Amino acid sequence: MSEAPTFTIQEAKALLPTLKEQLSRANDELDAIHIRMDAATQECEDAEEVLSTVRATSGEVAEMAPLRAARKRYESAIDKLTSAKKEYLQTFEKWMNEITKDGVILRDIRSGLLDFPAKKGEVDYYLCWRLGERDINFWHLENDGYQGRRPLAVLDEYF
Repeated sequence: MSEAPTFTIQEAKALLPTLKEQLSRANDELDAIHIRMDAATQECEDAEEVLSTVRATSGEVAEMAPLRAARKRYESAIDKLTSAKKEYLQTFEKWMNEITKDGVILRDIRSGLLDFPAKKGEVDYYLCWRLGERDINFWHLENDGYQGRRPLAVLDEYF
């Protein structure tokens, strides 16, 4: 771990109510934007299909109108998708900054997986929690990750 702040179990637990609320709000916002992204993606696919079927046979100005309309529809759909993706990234970044401002490490916003840097003696480890868990009940070493979580009850046995 770097020189990031470390947490005691009590300090980490004290942050949980705020973090739960933040993660819930973040996921609600991201879900709503994701729905708009899905709709915009479908609109792009539909517009692209229409654009690929429009043909101008003679080059007459009158025959170019359907092609121009299809291209305009496609460009509008691309703009909507680009805007939705930009909004998603900005919203994700906003919540990531808010959730991590005190030194908590956000591992996965969707599942609400968080690590709290901690230290016992010379050993660095992480207190580990995710949305749906009532309390912080697990820890892991730096390189063990989520799969290497151990119950807090055995923390003293390792140090």
